[in-house]
Amino acid sequence: MLKKIAILAAIALVGYSLFFLGGYNVKSDFKAKLDSLDQVNDSLYAENLKDDSAIAELRDIDLDLQYKLDHQKAKVVVVDHWIDSSKQKIDTYTEHELITSFNNRYPADTVTNPLPLAQPVLVSAAKDLVELDGAKEKLVIKDSVIAIQDSRILFKDSTINLYVNKEGRYKAIIGNKDQAIAEWSKQYDNLNLQYKKLQIRSKFQKIGTYIIIGGLTYTLLAK
Repeated sequence: MLKKIAILAAIALVGYSLFFLGGYNVKSDFKAKLDSLDQVNDSLYAENLKDDSAIAELRDIDLDLQYKLDHQKAKVVVVDHWIDSSKQKIDTYTEHELITSFNNRYPADTVTNPLPLAQPVLVSAAKDLVELDGAKEKLVIKDSVIAIQDSRILFKDSTINLYVNKEGRYKAIIGNKDQAIAEWSKQYDNLNLQYKKLQIRSKFQKIGTYIIIGGLTYTLLAK
């Protein structure tokens, strides 16, 4: 009787080992690693979105500065037109009008030092003064243009830095994706190995089934 019980217990243990133990096992740290990489990438994507907003703002500022720059350049054209028209107008002045223009420009000097009546000299001097006035106006405009260009350069540098930061994050994202692929590859190899082991185990299960059936048959017949 004890012999039969021992045989049945052995058969039950073999059956349990063959049919209930084993199976596919996923490494516990696999999902944790993938979740960690996804969280890092999500954070990097969020930072890039912030930089996209900053770049858009800088682009708007640059457009505004470009408008101001074009406006200042248009002023130079206006000044050049004023110079040309003023010089042409001087050519039409009478001698009296020419002297009057100098008296109006330099009232104190022309009272103590009367102007000569040589009209060609006065015409040349008047045109030179027009060129001087125009140059002063253009100098102010040029200074403004330089200041605007300096501001644009600063904002362009800021934009470039943002793009450089985005590039660095994208490289980090690609690196994380490569790590995830490597983890998936390891997991695939692990599952493939388990699959092969299960194939072998399946063969042993078949053999074990016949052994169990044989053992049970022997136990039932050996009375």
